[in-house]
Amino acid sequence: MQGRRVVLARRVEDAWVDLQWTGAEPVGLDDPEVARLLGAEWEGSELVTYDLDALSHRFNHLAEDFQCDPD
Repeated sequence: MQGRRVVLARRVEDAWVDLQWTGAEPVGLDDPEVARLLGAEWEGSELVTYDLDALSHRFNHLAEDFQCDPD
């Protein structure tokens, strides 16, 4: 089941910037490729997610160091 569709950013034509964030993205997220790695997807000219809570959680924990357990 998909959640609510949230538009994170839009591609912008004829502007100084290629991309405009909507303000719905997690604070500090400024790279659309990182957003895609976290689960967002392009739908036409809009970068969207259907699970903003999960995407935000993953983004907020990107910097954590995880150690592999060799066993």
